[in-house]
Amino acid sequence: MGKQKIVIYGAGGHGKMVADAAIAQGEYEVTGFIDDSATGSVMDLPVLGSEIPEGIDGAIVGVGDPLVRSKLQKKVQDAGLTIISVVHPTATVCSGVVFGEGTVIMPQAVVGVDTVLGDGCIINTDATVDHDSTIGDFAHISPGAHLAGEVSIGANTQVGIGSSVKEGVKIGSNSIIGAGSTVVSDIEDGCTAFGTPAKKVSENT
Repeated sequence: MGKQKIVIYGAGGHGKMVADAAIAQGEYEVTGFIDDSATGSVMDLPVLGSEIPEGIDGAIVGVGDPLVRSKLQKKVQDAGLTIISVVHPTATVCSGVVFGEGTVIMPQAVVGVDTVLGDGCIINTDATVDHDSTIGDFAHISPGAHLAGEVSIGANTQVGIGSSVKEGVKIGSNSIIGAGSTVVSDIEDGCTAFGTPAKKVSENT
């Protein structure tokens, strides 16, 4: 059986990383990018505007922003395309891990035993999520962020680059943890927090 033909929604930086991971995984033939704000080619692959070519087996959204990614993934599903997930071959996914549609696990990332990842999650380059954690739909664990065991991250939340989260901590939905923060206690829904220790600094609208 040949490789599945897929398209990447989004031709920006994150889209390129998703395409690279999909190609490296070896199961997919990336036929191009769906993006109406770019033209020409990216990574020697065509930018296809908003037109989906015939014969496509599936798609994945390559946009980093959680809320935009969730809207695009619904659009892709409504168009009847299969949403795929991608795991870079250098990533480590331990036993018992469950993940939803459209999740991407990037180079050198580690996902620990019995962790649950929702739909559309990003576990970015060199990030680690330890055992028995739960990552909500469309959450983004940024490059170099490290989550200890039994951590809970809500839907649409982004944990900033280089941040650390103590074991057992719960971070709510629609929140942002600033880069380089150390989260040692629970963070509520819908807020921005940063620092060491991380503290709420504003509410997200």
